[in-house]
Amino acid sequence: MEFGTAGYTMDHVFVLDDRASNSVWYPGEKALEAVGGARKGSAIPFLDEPAPVALGDWLAEHPGSRSCSPARAISAR
Repeated sequence: MEFGTAGYTMDHVFVLDDRASNSVWYPGEKALEAVGGARKGSAIPFLDEPAPVALGDWLAEHPGSRSCSPARAISAR
């Protein structure tokens, strides 16, 4: 699949164009749904949002983690 913007909307929502299969995809409530083209009727389910984790718990499981913050790096010292 090679997604790009289709350049138009459906129900006031931008749809995606799969250039590889010439299919149009609409972001539904639980999945990206093919609404036209060769893949019509197919769906790609969205991933669940991860649950929040306390920083201390995260560092206990992933001691080599580093922060993306430009202010300072997080380390488990």
